[in-house]
Amino acid sequence: MTGTSNSAGISPNVSRTAIYRAFGAALRLYVGVGKRHRYKEIERGAGVSARMIEAYRHEPEHHEWREPKIEEILSVAGFIGPDFLNEILPELIGQGVFWVPDESEPPPGQFAADASEDTTEIVRRAADGMFCADDRKHLAAVGRRQIERGQVLVAMGRKVA
Repeated sequence: MTGTSNSAGISPNVSRTAIYRAFGAALRLYVGVGKRHRYKEIERGAGVSARMIEAYRHEPEHHEWREPKIEEILSVAGFIGPDFLNEILPELIGQGVFWVPDESEPPPGQFAADASEDTTEIVRRAADGMFCADDRKHLAAVGRRQIERGQVLVAMGRKVA
């Protein structure tokens, strides 16, 4: 697939083909038989036909592949959630996403206790001077919780402004 030419002689840092390939690869991880989501579930939740989801899973060179529209990509991503986009964006642009917290605030004591537990987990796993494969697996979950907790703090800070 070729992109449109630009009279200034510049082109985007991310190609359309790279986006389509990453989207298809993420769909293959999350949608289909034996996967987290079924085609009909995505159809109902994202408003994109099951048949089109099947077509988007293919590589662009495949005869059944169809070009997804940006609104379809984002609708599917919004339904599946941040884990789905985190299969796509880091490779393309070196960034990740997370759930935006709701307006409710956690009880301060519980919030602090949860943060402390995560810090304790990190210290305990670092005590031997290295992070083994098992540590890394557990620390990934700790990192996700810390990101979510950090976003709660950011949202709380926005309420002051």
